[in-house]
Amino acid sequence: MVDYSRQQGVGVWFWKHGKDLRTPEAREEFFKMLHDLGVTGAKIDFFDHEAKEVIDLYEALLQKAAEYQILVDFHGANKPTGRQRTWPNELVHEAIRGMESSALKERARHETILPFTRLLAGPGDYTAMLFNDRRRDTTVAHQIASTAVFAAPLLTIAANPQTVLSKPAVDLIKSVPSVWDETMVLPNSAIGELAAYARRKGDTWFLAVMCGPQQKTIRVPLSFLGEGQYNGLFVRDSPTEDVKVEVEKSIHKRGDSHSVELRPGGGFLGRFSKSQKFFICV
Repeated sequence: MVDYSRQQGVGVWFWKHGKDLRTPEAREEFFKMLHDLGVTGAKIDFFDHEAKEVIDLYEALLQKAAEYQILVDFHGANKPTGRQRTWPNELVHEAIRGMESSALKERARHETILPFTRLLAGPGDYTAMLFNDRRRDTTVAHQIASTAVFAAPLLTIAANPQTVLSKPAVDLIKSVPSVWDETMVLPNSAIGELAAYARRKGDTWFLAVMCGPQQKTIRVPLSFLGEGQYNGLFVRDSPTEDVKVEVEKSIHKRGDSHSVELRPGGGFLGRFSKSQKFFICV
């Protein structure tokens, strides 16, 4: 399976219960096995509290994983504390009330609070973008926008892959990076009401907006764009149904502004790609 996945450009991750890695011998055996098999990373789960022995365990796990060149996702864990500066193989902590929380009803408010609270500490494994009933009071466009707002080096998507592939916005979804070169929180943002972000990867900008419980219409100046023209690809709320989206293309430049109409719990995601210039030599 690992060999086949590598041929497809996919790295395999293994899940492991944290209680099974409490001893040096267990950690050595586990991470050596992953390395020998060619596995990319380990999702280690159920830490559950912040006693000293658990905090020490994070450090021991990261050190041994680094020795064997294994990436790590800490699930069921406390919030990140900057340890990834020492151990860059630590990609993400869960430490968030994410899509696993089936009892959560008011997701629109919840998901417009997190970017300005929990996510200030570091990436969270929210398992973003779900299109079934668990999205609660948010629209499908809101869920798509969450992939750019809830940024994480390991961005885990909750939706069934076939469901994603069947969406009219699939090309835009597939192009969302997991790491960014620049991030701007836009002035329209308000905790629990609206999260509006402009993020850049290379020469490409993304505009991501997640709306809280009340519908809104905002106008966003595109002053973050560079010089020249940009090709825009947008997914926005359908005006009639939460489960539908509209996809459109347009041309923009830095002096423009863009109007975004948002349903209650709505969303918007736009990609601005630099227009290519072609020269013909005769």
